[in-house]
Amino acid sequence: MYIPCAIYFYSLYISPMMKKCFFFAILFFISNSLHAQVTDTAFITPFEKSNGLESATYFQAIDFYKALDEKYDRIKMLDIGITDTKYALNVVLYCKDMGFDIRQWRQEKKVLILINNGIHPGEPDGIDASMMLMRDAASGKIVMPDNVVLAVIPVLNIGGALNRNSNSRANQNGPKEYGFRGDRKTHV
Repeated sequence: MYIPCAIYFYSLYISPMMKKCFFFAILFFISNSLHAQVTDTAFITPFEKSNGLESATYFQAIDFYKALDEKYDRIKMLDIGITDTKYALNVVLYCKDMGFDIRQWRQEKKVLILINNGIHPGEPDGIDASMMLMRDAASGKIVMPDNVVLAVIPVLNIGGALNRNSNSRANQNGPKEYGFRGDRKTHV
């Protein structure tokens, strides 16, 4: 099963036990989304098209999220700054009630789940799983709780994601190509 690289919980009003419950609920949603049939062919990921042999490139992932943002009101993609690669660092938000006012989330006691992908782009599982999770949540295939907001950073290490190959990770079984662990500054 593919799980996002890092999942962080943020809430001032949720107990540690509730955070654990949300963690396992999200894992359940991810697991179910990986096995669900895809109905909208415009949003089939490279991972699904290749039967698990390929992973999305940086540009495929960004284009995928831009298309989700255009089609679904529950998705909003934001540029949050420029990276050392001169490409924007993005965050993609899912909010069931389409209320993207971050300050309002605290007042409404919403739980924000941050999924940070592509820290080491040679480990692309979370990139692919998050694309499927956000697609399935936006389309209603997965019923998300009303008080949960998802925030996905599609690729944190953009420089490493752009440096793709198939031979830099010994003993890694797939995908055919993947990003490099280093970033633009340390391994150009």
